[in-house]
Amino acid sequence: MFNFAQDFSLTKCELYNFINLPESKKELVRNWRNDADIKKWMITDHIISKSEHLSFIESLKNDNKNTYWLVADKNIELGVVSLTRIDCNNKNAYLGIYANPGLNKVGSKLMASLMDVSFNLGGLHSLKLEVREDNKRAIEFYKKSGFKREGLLRDMINKDGIWYNLVIMGLVNEKPD
Repeated sequence: MFNFAQDFSLTKCELYNFINLPESKKELVRNWRNDADIKKWMITDHIISKSEHLSFIESLKNDNKNTYWLVADKNIELGVVSLTRIDCNNKNAYLGIYANPGLNKVGSKLMASLMDVSFNLGGLHSLKLEVREDNKRAIEFYKKSGFKREGLLRDMINKDGIWYNLVIMGLVNEKPD
C-alpha cells in the first residue's frame, strides 16, 4: 500500500504533510482555515482553536485514510490540499483544496500537485469531491480541472437555519493502471 502520509518533492512544488510541519506552519494553516473567505465554504465553519487544530494534526499520525499537505513553491506557501476517505483497495479518495488567502490564481498549481500525488505516485484510479451547490466559482474550477458532476446530496448542510445541497463531482484517471 502506498504511503500518502509523507512529504513530496514534485517538479513544480513541495508538499509538506501536516504531521511534519513546524509549529509556525501549523499556525499559518490554522489562520488560513479560519479566514472568513475560506471557512464560509467549509462544511465545518466555526473558528478553529489552536488546541483543536493541534489535536486534529496529532490524530492524523495514526490515520491511514486521511492526509493533508501544505503546498509551497520556492518557499511561498500556496495553499492546502488533502486526500480523505482514501480507499487503496478501490483506488479512490476524496480531495480537499484551499488556497493561501493572500494569493491569487494558485488553484491550478494546487490541483496539479494533488493529481500528481494521487494518480502518478499513489496509483489512485479516481478522485471525488463534495462542494456546496452555491459555490459556483469552485464548481467552475473543478470542471476546468476535468471533474464531472456525479450527483447531488440534497439539504446536506445546515448553516444558520439555511439548508444547502452538496454537489458530488468526480475525476477518473484515464491512464491505464
